[in-house]
Amino acid sequence: MRILIISKCPTHPTNAGNRWWILSQAEMFKSLGHDVYFLHISEMPLRQNSKAYFESIEESKKYWGDRYYLFTVSKLQKIKMTLIKYYRKNFCHGFYQVDDQYPYGLENMVNRLDEQIHFDVCVINYYYLSRLFEFIHIPKKAIATHDCIAYKNLKVGMPTMCITADTEAKAMQRCPHIFALQEVEADYFQLLSPNSEVYNLYGKYGYHPQPVVGNHNLLFLSGNNEFNQNGIKWFIKDIFPFIRKTFPDAELVVGGGICKMMSSQNNIDGVKVLGYIDNPANFYAQGDVAINPVYQGTGLKIKTFESISFDKVVMVHPHSMAGIFKKESAPLFASTNPIEWVEYLQKIWDNVAEIDNVKIQNKVYLAEMDRFVIAEYKKFLG
Repeated sequence: MRILIISKCPTHPTNAGNRWWILSQAEMFKSLGHDVYFLHISEMPLRQNSKAYFESIEESKKYWGDRYYLFTVSKLQKIKMTLIKYYRKNFCHGFYQVDDQYPYGLENMVNRLDEQIHFDVCVINYYYLSRLFEFIHIPKKAIATHDCIAYKNLKVGMPTMCITADTEAKAMQRCPHIFALQEVEADYFQLLSPNSEVYNLYGKYGYHPQPVVGNHNLLFLSGNNEFNQNGIKWFIKDIFPFIRKTFPDAELVVGGGICKMMSSQNNIDGVKVLGYIDNPANFYAQGDVAINPVYQGTGLKIKTFESISFDKVVMVHPHSMAGIFKKESAPLFASTNPIEWVEYLQKIWDNVAEIDNVKIQNKVYLAEMDRFVIAEYKKFLG
């Protein structure tokens, strides 16, 4: 099959969860023997430094080669979208309408490409592209939702741009097939669009076995969004001091984009800030325990699965287990109680047999999830 993936987000550098999810779709389709093409919708930033923007286009082009196509939103249309965003934020309590951020003219380019290539499948990313499906004739159409956007301000406990459930339902009902990233949201999308087929795809993670290190490091590799910032602040304030009392040599090792925020935390005893991480495997090789302290947000908890995939003992805030594959058998520790964190670390640290047991569980869990995800993709492709 010829499959077209469409997104405003580039796939490279793959340093954010939404980019990872888009790339994961592509790599799964390719692994099943299909030809995959990428149509990147380019919106030139009006104010921000455009260097990173152009670098992302070049890196994505390098990965996709002649399967990369670019649809450029005009400056006039970008200004219009920005004005709409300002209006919605200030006069509509931050609630968008379904097509506010749709790039008009996209359907013309997709139809031209379809005449040349004859696609079998089209996958759009995010609700705001759903209008496209009213104007194209590719036989199989799907939306990759990324997360639940409706009333996101209430879910995360802070002001943010979002939509109502009615708006999200309108978008979903344009889409015959819906890709969800976790169980709770899959059920929600099925309620919004009863006639659509919903697939719970989670994401595909390779298993990367690593030897026991034997130190008292706690690893956190993360991007720099506000939810991640709040999570690590919570951990440093409410959990880490209790751990340091019992394990004075315990060290919190932080890597990734979040380190931009962490410069002020680098003088805290036991906190080590590494900055941008080029090789995740090398980062995770620095300890036996990884954490995901994030307690806000929607969508899949990618850091949780990534830590399992790199064969770590994984400790999380309970929020970071929401909707995951087979929650009851996931090889995770979850708690908000610092005493329970300390007690679990006393059981794990310096006990190679316990760590090895978790590693066995990691491998079994990922293999089972991988089989489930492949079956969901095959069911979609028919």
